[in-house]
Amino acid sequence: MEAIGVIGIGAMGKGMVCNLLQKGYHVYAYDPSPAAKAWAKEKGAIVVESPQAVGSVARVVFTSLPGPAIVEEVMLGADGLYLSLGEGSFVFDTSTIDPATAKRLNQHGVEKGIYYYDCPVSGGPAGSVAGTLTIMVGGDETKLPEIMDYLRAIGKEIFYLGESGSAQVAKLCHNSVVAVITAALGEAFSVGAKAGVDPHKLAAVMDKGSAHNRVLSVFGPNILYGTYENTVFSLDHMHKDLQLYAQTAREQQVPVLVGGTVAQMYEAAKAQGKGSWDSSAVCTVTEELAHTTIAR
Repeated sequence: MEAIGVIGIGAMGKGMVCNLLQKGYHVYAYDPSPAAKAWAKEKGAIVVESPQAVGSVARVVFTSLPGPAIVEEVMLGADGLYLSLGEGSFVFDTSTIDPATAKRLNQHGVEKGIYYYDCPVSGGPAGSVAGTLTIMVGGDETKLPEIMDYLRAIGKEIFYLGESGSAQVAKLCHNSVVAVITAALGEAFSVGAKAGVDPHKLAAVMDKGSAHNRVLSVFGPNILYGTYENTVFSLDHMHKDLQLYAQTAREQQVPVLVGGTVAQMYEAAKAQGKGSWDSSAVCTVTEELAHTTIAR
């Protein structure tokens, strides 16, 4: 049974741990949270006390972390993963970070003979638990045949995007579109509600018409029932991703006219203390400005 490391046992990491265990791997897990460690131990993972300790026992490591600074600390810090990983090891970073950080971590990996792949995922905690995540992959193409079985252990749809950083670009673009559609749904449902049209019926029309979109099926229930505290994907995380998207767009000299406006709506919702709520809580910004509620 091959040893595989998992660093970051949050909403997404938990599903990865379970799926890797089910596939028969020995899982060595690390997270600074005592509760997360206790959970991993209960599930059958072997808990260790640092990222460096993970690298000393596994040549394949998945990471699932909140943002660029933490990812860099885990990889390159005083007790970091890169200190102990052997030559020929693989790192699959499923975190959503900026492309520049991904490229930098890849370069450090190249210098040590470590294959670093930016592998941001889509599908949320439910997809992680089910092992059906969509995985975007950026990094050394020559090793793809060797790594596919590891990726298939946690995901279903796997897309190779290109060199290091490419997958992060794809994930940030993807999440920006999700954010825009979510805000647009909130606006449309608010208009419909004030005009006397049942938002549930309006949603049914959209589901069968040209406006059909998966965002409606994933986040629609929270919007239609006002259950914004039922977090599928937190507003804090979406806010972070939109900031990274805007940063990437600026570096590429692309104006963010639509995404920038929507990002300000997420900024407003976050300032109102709704960061821990579902990202669909951005719709409350429009509801409050319109003096209406979508939920009926």
